[in-house]
Amino acid sequence: MGFQLTVTGGADLTVVRRQLRAAGDRRLSQQMARALQRAAKPLQPAVKASALAVLPSGYGPLMSRSVRVRAAARERRGAASVHLTVTARGAVEKRDVNRINAGVLRHPVFGRTRRLRRHAQHRATSKVNPWVAQRVRRGFVDRPADRLGPDVAREMQSVVDWVADTITKG
Repeated sequence: MGFQLTVTGGADLTVVRRQLRAAGDRRLSQQMARALQRAAKPLQPAVKASALAVLPSGYGPLMSRSVRVRAAARERRGAASVHLTVTARGAVEKRDVNRINAGVLRHPVFGRTRRLRRHAQHRATSKVNPWVAQRVRRGFVDRPADRLGPDVAREMQSVVDWVADTITKG
C-alpha cells in the first residue's frame, strides 16, 4: 500500500531537489534520504501495533512482523513529493496490504482439504480448499498514518529546510 504524504511549505522540495542535482552533492542527497527515512520511523511501530489490534489473532502477528515503511522523495512532472510506502512480505510473496487496509483479508481455509473427483486423480487424491475472503476492520494503515501524519510531515519539512539551508550556505 502506498500512503502518500506531501511535504509543502517552507523550502519547496522541488526546488531543493533541483538544487541538489545542480550542486552534484551525492553525500548531501544521501543524508537527506536517510533523514527522511528517520522522520518516517515512528509510523512503522504504529502500523505494527494496529495490525495486532485489528487483524485476526492468527494473522495479526504474521502481518506485524513483516510490515515495513519506506520514505522516498519522488519527482513527477516537475513536482516533488515524499511518498511513504507500507509493504509486508510473506513467506512466498508480498502481502496485499492495500486490500487488507480496505477490509478484505484473503487466506486459505485452515486444516481442510477436499477429495478430488475420480477423473482428476492423476497425482493426488486431495486438494487444499480454495482461498476465502474474510472481512476485517478497515484502515489498519490509514488510522496510524492519519494520527501521525502531521508530525511526520513537520519532521520531513524540517529535513527539507535543513537541506535547503545547507545548499545556500555551502
